[in-house]
Amino acid sequence: MPSSAFHPRPRLIVRPVLLAAVALGAFAQSNPPPADISYRADIRQDFIKFDPNYRELRSALIPRARALGQQVFAAEKQGRDVACAHQIILEIKWLFEYTADFARIAHRLDDLDRALAHPESQPAGRLQNPADGACGQCYTEWFFRLDATYDYLKETSPTYPLRFLDRVNSPEKLRAYFATVSTSDIARTGLNHRRELNESLADLLRLILHDQPAGYSWTPDMKSAMLDLILHRLRNPETGWWGARYLHNGKTYFVDDISITFHMLSYLNGNVPDLSKVLHTALALKDLDYPQGWLEDGQYTNHNNMDAVVLFHYGWSAATPAEKAVIAAEIRKMLAWCLADSLQSDGSFRSSPADDSIEEAEYFGAAFLARIGFFDKSRRFWTTEDFAQSAAVPNPDEIRRRIRAFIAAHRSTGAAGGSYYISALEQLDAATSPNP
Repeated sequence: MPSSAFHPRPRLIVRPVLLAAVALGAFAQSNPPPADISYRADIRQDFIKFDPNYRELRSALIPRARALGQQVFAAEKQGRDVACAHQIILEIKWLFEYTADFARIAHRLDDLDRALAHPESQPAGRLQNPADGACGQCYTEWFFRLDATYDYLKETSPTYPLRFLDRVNSPEKLRAYFATVSTSDIARTGLNHRRELNESLADLLRLILHDQPAGYSWTPDMKSAMLDLILHRLRNPETGWWGARYLHNGKTYFVDDISITFHMLSYLNGNVPDLSKVLHTALALKDLDYPQGWLEDGQYTNHNNMDAVVLFHYGWSAATPAEKAVIAAEIRKMLAWCLADSLQSDGSFRSSPADDSIEEAEYFGAAFLARIGFFDKSRRFWTTEDFAQSAAVPNPDEIRRRIRAFIAAHRSTGAAGGSYYISALEQLDAATSPNP
């Protein structure tokens, strides 16, 4: 991506940060739960217990994976269709982070090599499988195919029956599935279920609660079964957050998760008990890395910042004045970083190692700015400042124009099939964008 960015750092954060510093005298930040602090060290220890050669085997495959991943990004940047290759690299990233299955990683790297060598294979990533109706034919994992199908259904009516959903289509099947993926015993299985839990929970919640997809019949009591899981089984009653459980050294721990919590709050429109507890936990975890806090190796990303802002918005009415001052200061720091370090002169956003594609990087950057009300003051829940009149920030209308232009130029070749570009445009249109 182009390296030039808007660089007006000046007065944007000075005064509000001083106000927040005064308010901190009244704001007592809680300590994060111990399991949240030790999460990364614990899972690394358990992967090594599962396979003493874990580090060496993993490290040996990283250079090839990185080189192939760079080829996928380069092809997307050039406007080439990479739908199938994108799905394979996503699954490879998941295998590296959440499994110790190095033979399978090597096999999927071979698959990616072949996909890049055969451009004609790329459209398969966007098509339904006639046998079971699932999309994402270049994935091998059920939950990735579920997610690809959800994105497909947002824009297209299915051609084939969605039989692959039958796997979870009864209250008993649904509970059994989530019982399996909500708790990980990495030292025994070499598998961390966290991402599958997150993706499946987000997609199935929306499909079941909204009786989607059209033409597919969920069995009776599925909505009540799903809500029972969300509100009573998969939530941490002490923190108010959602997350995953881990067996570690003979004990079971609940680990809070900002992404899962974001999804649950978003798709339930913030209609959950104990929002003040959710907000208090968010501020307690703010200095931790993802998936508990919103940092990545101590740095910001638009994706995690967007998740945090949604938590702030839903919890705003339950926040104390001191908490509101801290939240406002946090959002200003995020905004300053986004405008100075992430946003590019052509309306794109600098891709980070956490971004799965140029398309997704564009969505999260645009959505962050939209959700904080940068373009539309009616969404500006955290401040009364008029950015359009501020000498400290670029003109919001000009930034929105550049983002729209970038999306228009790349929408047809988005690595994720264009669904993230469509969602970015929805966020930019304040009249139709979802709340918050």
